[in-house]
Amino acid sequence: MTEKEKLIKMIMENEEIQRYKRIENHINKNKVLKRKINELKAIQKQMVNAKEIGKKEAIKSFEKRYEQQLSEIEGYPLMSEYLALQGDINDMIQSIISIIEEGIEKDFE
Repeated sequence: MTEKEKLIKMIMENEEIQRYKRIENHINKNKVLKRKINELKAIQKQMVNAKEIGKKEAIKSFEKRYEQQLSEIEGYPLMSEYLALQGDINDMIQSIISIIEEGIEKDFE
């Protein structure tokens, strides 16, 4: 088994990732929640576009809609845990990337 395969196996067997995947399956089966998440993403895109063109009033409106939609989504069972796990997993991945980058830099020194 290569080092890459060992790393992938370690990540995929991580308890937090396993829990995240189980919750994600539940979320994907909930059509109402899935629709709300897609709406949230659409609002987020509109907010980014409004910021790029400097539409201050539109930005405020989109931010308000975004916060309302996010609040509704967070009200669903398991969503708070899902979002927290998502943050933890992102932190873990960033740590892994940093370790790999440091190792590569040392090899070039």
